[in-house]
Amino acid sequence: MLGCGTNVCDKTLGKSGYKIQCRKCDGWAHLNCTNIAKDDIHDKKKIDWHCKQCRDSSTSALEEELEEEASLREKLDRCIKRRQSQIYEHSPSTQDMFKKLLKKIEGLEEAMSFNNEMVEGSNSIEGKNAATDIEADLNSRKRNIIISGVIDKNEIVKVLENLGINDAGIKVKQIPTNKPIKPFVVTFSSEETKRNALQNRKSRGNLNSANMNLGGTERNIYLSEDLPKTIQELLRKAKELRESGYKYVWSKEGKVFCRKADFAKVLRIKNIQQVEELQQQSVNT
Repeated sequence: MLGCGTNVCDKTLGKSGYKIQCRKCDGWAHLNCTNIAKDDIHDKKKIDWHCKQCRDSSTSALEEELEEEASLREKLDRCIKRRQSQIYEHSPSTQDMFKKLLKKIEGLEEAMSFNNEMVEGSNSIEGKNAATDIEADLNSRKRNIIISGVIDKNEIVKVLENLGINDAGIKVKQIPTNKPIKPFVVTFSSEETKRNALQNRKSRGNLNSANMNLGGTERNIYLSEDLPKTIQELLRKAKELRESGYKYVWSKEGKVFCRKADFAKVLRIKNIQQVEELQQQSVNT
């Protein structure tokens, strides 16, 4: 006679009495040695019961599968990083393509991050009012950029021409500061022209009076978004994340983002408290 498949008792299975069959190995066990209630006795054929040996083997198999999956993911990650390194070292054209792909991914993640915030903010009156105030301020600046390191409008026009931007309708206003060379607010004819100016500037690396053909004493030239003061302060604080291992910190369309590495998730920075939390997380890891 066969023994009970539960390992609870050492008795053999008789011809009489209630028994239940393992759905995997077809072995049998005393029903009262299982955790099945007596009320379920008449439904025993519908119960998907496995004996202890089969349960143990299933758990072991699952653990092996998880370990194998983790190993494969680790290998895939190493392969991606190796390919990325090869791209940067050996193929400038492919490198450009790779950067464009990252930019597209980055743009999608920026949009997803912003949409998530809007959903969260819509849950409260305060969130709606704050979003409305910020959007109103940003809309008044949506065609503007700030240019620093230039002396007058003529130099601004030369810089823009060197960046492939020709806009006869630009408006220029100097910002009063204590700096020897004061920055300017430049208003373009359209948002698209403004976006193109900032995008073209990114592809040129560091700008200065020499590579912009301005002459005179060499000085650095900077182009940036025209941001409200609250967002300027947030961006300034967010840039401290570079000291905590974050590779990228930037603003786009009046929103502040960060990314720890090339393939890391893009994070939308919404307030200074969030920056401090990310800094603390980096300290703890």
